[in-house]
Amino acid sequence: MSELGLMKRQFGHRARLALSPTEIRVMDDQAHAARTLWNCLHSWWQMMPKDKRTLAGADAAIRQARKDLDYLAVLPA
Repeated sequence: MSELGLMKRQFGHRARLALSPTEIRVMDDQAHAARTLWNCLHSWWQMMPKDKRTLAGADAAIRQARKDLDYLAVLPA
């Protein structure tokens, strides 16, 4: 404990990744696909009238986007 009675909190474990160039490319592709999916979903959400925004509708939009855009297939389901 410190002199004020406060404890220092530890926020988990950090480890440095040693990735191969192929693994870096896979992770980079997933990051770009995730950002694209987020942007598409955000645009869809903003476009829909408030009374039609549902999680089921968002899920259907995500599923359709994964079918329509091949590069979203790199994302884990």
